[in-house]
Amino acid sequence: MSADVAPCGSGARPKRRVRAGLLAPTLVHPFVMAMRAIELHSINRWEASFLREEVGGYFTHGIECTPGATVLDVGANIGVFSAAVYERLDGDVRIYAFEPMPPLHATLERNAREFFNGRLTALPYGLASRDDELDFSYIPAATIFSSSSRDQGNIEDERRRVTASVVEGIRQGGLGPVLRRVPARVLTPLIGRKLRVLRRLETHRVKVRPLSSVLDEQGIDHIDLLKVDVEGAELEVLRGIEERHWPLVRQAVVEVEGWQQNRDTVCEVLLTHGFKVSTEQNSVQRAGDIGMVFAVRP
Repeated sequence: MSADVAPCGSGARPKRRVRAGLLAPTLVHPFVMAMRAIELHSINRWEASFLREEVGGYFTHGIECTPGATVLDVGANIGVFSAAVYERLDGDVRIYAFEPMPPLHATLERNAREFFNGRLTALPYGLASRDDELDFSYIPAATIFSSSSRDQGNIEDERRRVTASVVEGIRQGGLGPVLRRVPARVLTPLIGRKLRVLRRLETHRVKVRPLSSVLDEQGIDHIDLLKVDVEGAELEVLRGIEERHWPLVRQAVVEVEGWQQNRDTVCEVLLTHGFKVSTEQNSVQRAGDIGMVFAVRP
């Protein structure tokens, strides 16, 4: 299935569904599908399968990779996106994967050693507009929701947001025709209870750096694809790119949280730096206030 695509700033809204979007771990787990090709080590098996199913959504609207590409995977988790790129290009790729959470980085680094034949560099820090150390909330039962923007003060709001997105996904048929007929008023409390796992947080103090410093340090002279999925810190990542480095970026895909508030700003940053930009949001993402921004050099 595909979604309607709106040029950035057009105000148009997508009417059709692209993919399942955010799905609750406790719902996805019984329906885990075997990963194709690289069988990555993972912390939660359901997450590897879920992320694998999401990867295709990045390679739309003109986004492509060709052999010999340099790819930056910002918010890498255990490396599922990186694995998909590696497979697509039959290993002819150079990947820099950023993951600041110590348990996730340890798994990412293990995957890099065992599956990527020296083609993936696992970097143990996040990206931001400046050098800093930040407290990140790590959610062991659902690591994909770990973030510097989530803590005990707002996790209940986050749980309600994710619940709304999951319920919409089920109502759109994401878990089959039987559950699709269950009324939202019945699903919402059930899903909300399942998502109590989000309350169990660990706090890790982690390092963040501006991307420009990393480009200089690593000697990266071109970026064929910049993928950003950082659970609310997207603008911080983009603001860490100095003007001298923007011409190195050929394509970017950014998942944006706080869509209503942040979408236009993310688009403006990319438009200002010469990209053709389009946006995508399906009904499931809309319920969770997230969406995708795609940027390609004309």
